[in-house]
Amino acid sequence: MATVQLKNICKVYDGGVKAVDNVNIDIEDKEFVVLVGPSGCGKSTTLRMIAGLEDITSGELLIDGKLVNDVPPKDRDIAMVFQNYALYPHMTVYDNMAFGLKIRKFAKEEIDRRVRAAADILEITELLDRKPKALSGGQRQRVAVGRAIVRQPKVFLFDEPLSNLDAKLRVQMRAEISALHHRLQATMIYVTHDQVEALTMADKIVVMKFGVIQQIGKPLELYNEPQNKFVAGFIGSPPMNFLETKVEARGNDIYIVEVAPENEKEETKQFKPFDLKVLPEQAKFLKPYVGKEVIFGIRPEDVEFSKEAQEGVTINGHTTVVEPLGSETHVYVATKNGQVIGKIDPKHTVTSGVRIALVPDMTKAKFFDPDTELVLGSKVPLMAPSAVGQKKED
Repeated sequence: MATVQLKNICKVYDGGVKAVDNVNIDIEDKEFVVLVGPSGCGKSTTLRMIAGLEDITSGELLIDGKLVNDVPPKDRDIAMVFQNYALYPHMTVYDNMAFGLKIRKFAKEEIDRRVRAAADILEITELLDRKPKALSGGQRQRVAVGRAIVRQPKVFLFDEPLSNLDAKLRVQMRAEISALHHRLQATMIYVTHDQVEALTMADKIVVMKFGVIQQIGKPLELYNEPQNKFVAGFIGSPPMNFLETKVEARGNDIYIVEVAPENEKEETKQFKPFDLKVLPEQAKFLKPYVGKEVIFGIRPEDVEFSKEAQEGVTINGHTTVVEPLGSETHVYVATKNGQVIGKIDPKHTVTSGVRIALVPDMTKAKFFDPDTELVLGSKVPLMAPSAVGQKKED
């Protein structure tokens, strides 16, 4: 297969709108890389530049070490699977899959061999004589993938291929594409706004915001060691909780104390602001912030139910929404400063509108500078501050 390198890639549209800003990514041979981020983050534009469907304003794009900025899409040896499948409605499944090979003048026998081999891999052999209108969404998606497979390209590109499928089928196709990657041992670049897809499928994730890369790493690296507030809030479902706190020194200990807003809601005035004692290793990087504010972050899965409030230990509030999911219960808790979501054991009976105490696992807590939004006490070198306040288009 192939390596792909993006070096200082920028895309500027008419009017000076910068959709992609100085993107640098090294994609190894046989690697499955997912570009993820919200709408407008530049991920699809980046993919289209790799495909040759968008011109590169500045920077270098290399495939297998060869500069391809000015190489036409048909000569880049890539195959792309689109969000809307892009099948020819008047052709059969067989002809849709064979079309790209026919226009490249492949021998009839070789075309038949490749089409049937791809159909066998995707388990759509019985569909070869049908036309797209007679297929379900999942079947059409398989045909679109099959059309890419028969090309045997150096690089596969996927542009949100599962977004038109229902939830159950998305999960199934997600697993099938991952299995396909392992079977083909291909270089794949996949774009999605769904962070669950990114976490479950990728060897490496590239998180983007407003055209700027926020962090690159393996799924668990991004989950456990986010470099800024945006990545911490984007990776994980439900997202990480964020609360404004003030750092206080009490003797030899460091605490974070909830900051009550000026216009506090009546229903939360009954609660005392929570104060949480931080761990010694956290105290080291929080000492310079004594008397200042920091953003406290804790994931819903790192919160436990407590039968009673405990000073220095619990977050106190009242429940606004309770979502029983069988294996776990999501509890939305209103505090003085905002909302905390907790994933708790379903054995605890909790209803809406009652007082509750939650115990955060402080070993999993994250702290962010309120100005730069960078994580404090990072175990890995930090990238440049995140792009804040800019507006770009996907």
